[in-house]
Amino acid sequence: MSGSDRIGELRLSIDALDRDIVALLAERTAVVRELTEFKRDEQTVRSPGRVEEVIARVRGLADAHGMPPGIAEAVYRTLIEELTALQLERLAERRAVPPPAANGAA
Repeated sequence: MSGSDRIGELRLSIDALDRDIVALLAERTAVVRELTEFKRDEQTVRSPGRVEEVIARVRGLADAHGMPPGIAEAVYRTLIEELTALQLERLAERRAVPPPAANGAA
């Protein structure tokens, strides 16, 4: 097998992995969206302690899988930043809509 054939095979593998990774990220995003509906303020959305827990956990997972932990951390910090923005946007939307009137209100 030539080097260029192997490069083609490896690129196909990367493409397949990317499909799986994006599907999992979409699933994670859906869970975050649902979680957001239970959060009532910006501090709960930002949860800096939880962020650091997640970062420590993914660094450990990366290391256990032979991946440089810094790559996992960089990816997750970006992911968390983007999902936090999504959550803050949803929180603002919910605050902009008045709660439903109580029964019997005229």
